[in-house]
Parts: sequence; C-alpha cells; structure tokens
Amino acid sequence: MIKIALLGSTGSIGRQTLEVIKNYPDRFKVVSLAANSNAELLEKQINEFKPHTAALTDPERAALITALPVGTSLYTGDKALIHAVTADCDVVVAAVSGFAGLESVIYAVNRGKDVALANKETLVAGGEIVMRLAEEKGVRIIPIDSEHSAIFQCLNFDRKAAYRRIILTCSGGAFRDYTKEEIKNLKAADALRHPNWLMGKKITIDCATLLNKGLEVIEACYLYGAPIEKVEAIVHRESLIHSMVEFDDGAIMAQIGYPSMKLPIQLALTYPERLKCDVPIIDLAGKKMTFEPIDDDRFPCFKLAINAYKAGYNYPCAMNAANEEAVKLYLENKIGFYDIAAAIEYALSKTVKTEVSEESLKETDKISRLFVRQKYGL
Repeated sequence: MIKIALLGSTGSIGRQTLEVIKNYPDRFKVVSLAANSNAELLEKQINEFKPHTAALTDPERAALITALPVGTSLYTGDKALIHAVTADCDVVVAAVSGFAGLESVIYAVNRGKDVALANKETLVAGGEIVMRLAEEKGVRIIPIDSEHSAIFQCLNFDRKAAYRRIILTCSGGAFRDYTKEEIKNLKAADALRHPNWLMGKKITIDCATLLNKGLEVIEACYLYGAPIEKVEAIVHRESLIHSMVEFDDGAIMAQIGYPSMKLPIQLALTYPERLKCDVPIIDLAGKKMTFEPIDDDRFPCFKLAINAYKAGYNYPCAMNAANEEAVKLYLENKIGFYDIAAAIEYALSKTVKTEVSEESLKETDKISRLFVRQKYGL
C-alpha cells in the first residue's frame, strides 16, 4: 500500500490523480490532501478519501469547510502545504501550480520523501537546490509531466542513462495556425481553447505562448543532467508522440500514447510496473505525424525562457515569476498576448543577479511580480 500526500488536489492534475487512486484502492491510500482556495471541492475530497491531514492555504476560504471526518486535521495559512507533507507518506505528489510549490517540495525532499513532480516551476526556479538535495537525501524525483514521463520511459526509467539528445514535443498551442497580426488581438478565452489537451488555465496559456516548452527544456536539463545543447523542442501537432530520446547509435525512441495525464500520473506511482489505465487505446492506422520548428517570432516566450536559463543564477526564477504574474493579468484581460513576453523581458532587465538559495529565490519571485505590475501601472 503506497501512502500518498497529494499537494494541489483540486487542480487538474490533482483531480486526475485521485481518479487513478480510486481505480486501485488496494494499492494506494491518501493520507493528506492540500489545496489553495477551492474549499468546496477540497471538502468533498476529504469526505471521500478521509485523509488524516488536510490543508488549505487560503485561511478565509478554509472557514467554508464545516464537515470534516473524525480523525482529519485541517491546517490553513502560508505553511499549510508543509503540514500536508506528513511523516507517514511514502510519496508526495507535487501538483501545486507555480512557484508556490517550491517550498513544500524542498521540505519533502529534506524529509526523505520521494516526489512525483507535476510542478515544473519547482525545477525551473529551484532545480539547482532540489536536485542537489535529492541526491544528498537519496530520494527519487519522478516526473509526471507527460513529456518528461515520456523521456523517463525511453530511458528505461533511468534518469542517469546515456543519450545523445532529448527531443521534447509540443502541440503548438491554441494559436499555432494564426499569424502574428492575428495573435496580438486574441484574448485569454481564445488561448484557453487548446487543440489537444484539457488542462488548467495557467498551463494552457503557457502552451499558447510556448513558454511552457521553454520551462520543460529547463526541467529536462535538471532531471536528466543535460546540457541545454542536448535538449531540443519541436512542434508535433497531433500530440501522439509525447517526447523522444536519441541515442549514440542514431536510434530514436519515442513514447506514443493518448493525450491524457492519467497514464504519466499512474506510471509515476507504479513504475517499473505497468497497470491497466483507463485511457483510450490509439488506433494508429490512418494517423499521420508531423513535425515543425518552433517559430520564435510568433512565440518569443520560448526563447526568453532558454536565455534566462543560460544566464543562470536567479534569472530563471525571475523569468518564471514574471510569466506567472503576466499570465494572471492576461487571464483578467488587463494585458494583451504579446504583453506577456514584454513583461518577462522587462522583469529580466531589472533583475539583479544573485546566488541561488531558497531565500534569494523567494525575494526574486516577489520582486519580479512587482516589476510586471509596475510596467503596466497596476
């Protein structure tokens, strides 16, 4: 029986994780659930799964939770996620969105807990800290991201296996068929119409800007010890191939599957064992697969992410924070699509280089968000 602490239980990944758990009640047990502000859904989840620990970071919203099972303790406030990393859990599923997930992942690793990681921002901002700690503590960082799960599978579940090149695929996002002139006037509601995947709002916008693929390149560098020159990204509209690995003999291995997060979530919890998963079977007959380069002119955020990683220090953290804040403003229809890239550029131009520590990253995150609001007078 694998005991699971699920951080981000009310989000897209969190909800699908609970569906996976329900399919195998003899294998998985939820010992803690944590969310940000969705008190209503969290309360339903608590009463269904009856964890001994629950957490909601928004203390005002927590007041809406009135019916807790006997034996369940509820924590609220800034440290709520920390409380959800319980002593008895075997694995922490880190599905909290954004930089907010970094602190709890570091805490989990320090406590010797394996982490099934769906929060790419954790490694983008703090990969240097997290991967070093994981090595020191002897814990596993297991990728849930579909692309990084694909790479993990191609490497036969060995993150230190030899390879020549990692090739990340992306659908191209909601605006892949629009010109730059057309894109500049499109709203968040348009960007949320992803052609292949059903995901949370923030990541769907990141897919539309292709910033998400830049984040995944950075994540791959940390997960697989890759110099950035050995990680590439390519547009694959059909989302059948989730990523590929090229080996020294020239062979390329690809992981193909239906575009659903359930498979990588389940595999992160069971590998190397593969269990039946309730995702559709793909009939490859008649399917076509296309590949295109990323258009940096229409989607400048991708290159901004790569350049921030190359700059090192706290620049990836600054880039990530500026993007999170800009995406929030775009979702609120306060800025335009290309203002997201402009916000990232502005924040990076104002960033003061500092050595990476948990405290310096928190400060960089805070200041970069202020820079974005400053730029747009908010």
